[in-house]
Amino acid sequence: MKRDQPNLHAQPVFSGRRRFLQTGAALAGGLLLEIHAGGIGIRSAQAAPVTDSTAGNFAPNAWVRITPDNRVLLVVHKFDSGTGVKNALGLMLAEELDADWDRVRVIQPDDPLAKAYLHPLWGMHATGGSTSVSLEWDTLRRAGATARAMLVAEAARRWSVDQDTCRTSSSTVFHPASGRKASYGDLAQGAAAQPVPAQVALKRPDQFVLIGKERRSYRVADKVTGRALYAIDVELPGMLTAIVIHPPVVNASVKSFNASEVKALPGVRDVFAIEIPDVIAHFRENMPPMPVANGASQPGVAIVADHFWAAQRARQVLKVEWGESDLANFNSDTTLEEMKQHVDDPGKKSKVKGDADTTFGNAPHVVEAVYSMPYKAHAQMEPLSVVAWVKPDVVEYWGGIQVPSRCAQAAQTIAGVRRDKVRIHLTEAGGSFGAREGLHQILEATFISKRMGQPVKLLYSREDDVRGLYYHAASVHKARAALDASGTLLGFSLRAVVPSIKEPDDPGFLAKVPVDPSCTEGMRDDFYYDIPALDLAWVRHEPGFPVWWWRAVSYVPNIFAIESLIDEAAYAAGQDPVDYRRRALASRPELKAVLDRAASLAGWKPNNSSNIGAGRGLGVAIYEGYKSFIAIVADVGVKEDAIKVNRITCVVDCGLAVDPGSVRQQLAGGIYWGVSTALMNAVHIERGMVRESNFHDYAVLRMHEAPELKIEVMPPSGRPPGGIGELSNPPVVPAIGNAIFAATGKRLRATPFVVAQA
Repeated sequence: MKRDQPNLHAQPVFSGRRRFLQTGAALAGGLLLEIHAGGIGIRSAQAAPVTDSTAGNFAPNAWVRITPDNRVLLVVHKFDSGTGVKNALGLMLAEELDADWDRVRVIQPDDPLAKAYLHPLWGMHATGGSTSVSLEWDTLRRAGATARAMLVAEAARRWSVDQDTCRTSSSTVFHPASGRKASYGDLAQGAAAQPVPAQVALKRPDQFVLIGKERRSYRVADKVTGRALYAIDVELPGMLTAIVIHPPVVNASVKSFNASEVKALPGVRDVFAIEIPDVIAHFRENMPPMPVANGASQPGVAIVADHFWAAQRARQVLKVEWGESDLANFNSDTTLEEMKQHVDDPGKKSKVKGDADTTFGNAPHVVEAVYSMPYKAHAQMEPLSVVAWVKPDVVEYWGGIQVPSRCAQAAQTIAGVRRDKVRIHLTEAGGSFGAREGLHQILEATFISKRMGQPVKLLYSREDDVRGLYYHAASVHKARAALDASGTLLGFSLRAVVPSIKEPDDPGFLAKVPVDPSCTEGMRDDFYYDIPALDLAWVRHEPGFPVWWWRAVSYVPNIFAIESLIDEAAYAAGQDPVDYRRRALASRPELKAVLDRAASLAGWKPNNSSNIGAGRGLGVAIYEGYKSFIAIVADVGVKEDAIKVNRITCVVDCGLAVDPGSVRQQLAGGIYWGVSTALMNAVHIERGMVRESNFHDYAVLRMHEAPELKIEVMPPSGRPPGGIGELSNPPVVPAIGNAIFAATGKRLRATPFVVAQA
């Protein structure tokens, strides 16, 4: 984009009085289409608010406006924490519209809590699970094709020509025979009077100009130049800044603190205890209130000041006497040992096939092992932050809010304001990985703003973020494989010992669905190996420490156990790990294809077991998830017990990669995340206190430690787009573990991997 061109992609400056979509050119005529479950309709450009969750008159999944100044605005409710989802959604629309990509802008709606924005799988307003692109694939393409057809119809009317003789490209309609042309902006208002076609033809993949091609992300420039707006950048009239000091022992109550001394400090407005009710509004409308769980009502002391540094200085003076906690004797190492005592429990079956008991009883050879992972933090680059403004009859929020339903819960619980009076202004977000799905920071910001009667920016420091909850659950898995005399897999058994993630957030869920889907990913019908007998089960064990969703959630420990045990079975059978997997993938040709390609790219040598212990080795892992298929090969060297990941080869079949650049970026990010999980990540809790506090003791992969990456996305397969954002980190851990075995002959079955302890 040239310097003298208007910046169509800059974030709007938020105001508490007027919202962006109700100002300026956004309402200055043009073509406005509403997109909803029943189809696509026309919307008067002069109609009042763009979304209305109260009357039910207009609740689209998205809307498209083409303005007289030739801009294309796509309003979608999907949250983007750096995954590139806005880019992909915009490309899907622009492709069928034949729009000029530089004139397309993807923006958020006035009301992310509109009823039609409910996630169809979860019943709440949320973005996640690598579902955004696949859910909107058909809808947004139809919207673009519909708008294009109406623009062409208007041009043909003006020129008195047949529509079939017109062509479109780069936000312009052409009539080649006469040489006439008109921009979409010129045609937009007239096109709004054209009938909405009931059916439109969509492009074939071989006709795509934007989809699947390398295109710059319109969001990158704003991030590089600092124009992108995050919660920390929001400024409102009379806004205060708050921090919350949480107890060193999780769940400890507040007994007393030196309020007078702290309030006397320069810039400090108030200091008080956070008091979140034990029962809060449900995230679903018309449901009874629900008990607070997972640390959402954790105690704390809020310091409210004119700015962040005044609050931080006051923190040094604050002296809190903390009360008792039910977690005062909690120890994470002890918990893992306790979980290991349950690996032979029957659990709740998530997948059963054949007669596993008989198969294991009669098998000539059984391979089994126990794998474990510790608690882990989200460690997203931007610590949690949110702005709340509680008014008498409205509550407004600003920030990287991944789950708008959390705002509805907080406003209703803390301020007594109905969810239809909640306004949310979404900013950029510096990563999430599950952290921004949380509720406690929204509850706290709402409580503080109501108490102060002013807008409040709640900021977590890095230490607050690491120690302020939540964590990925510690887990223990026991995997078993039954082999025949030739080493062929006859049966597979898995016990996943882990607490429920879904039940605390949705009380009563497990009464309806006994097996928590957030704990059994990859071990239900999505188990991908062709093995005659399966016995896969979830063993629910509740240590009592708050846990939460995390990037790829239970795929991470489940795939660690599955792919590690498959590797152990291959070596026990005296067979090459790649060939061994291939033979068990007869019904998964896509998975077999990415496995073969990754092995080829990585220079895999068959029967590499002959080189075990040479100090350098290759390890492989695969799985399918999010409607995509992935294979990872790790090249690892071990010298004097030091582990060095030299290279990661990754091959993915995600159906159709809408935005290849974003796909590769997400795969790379997930791979680096997986390396951190394998070698570094661990939260230690001693006597209820989280030991780690920042990146010096909760290490993540640094640039100088990053392995070389070789990433390949398979050519479009004809399938719709699959998920990418969470796909790549689960197989990295077992691939590295398998490579360490190839390099040293030592099996490491607990992360973070430490060779000296093997």
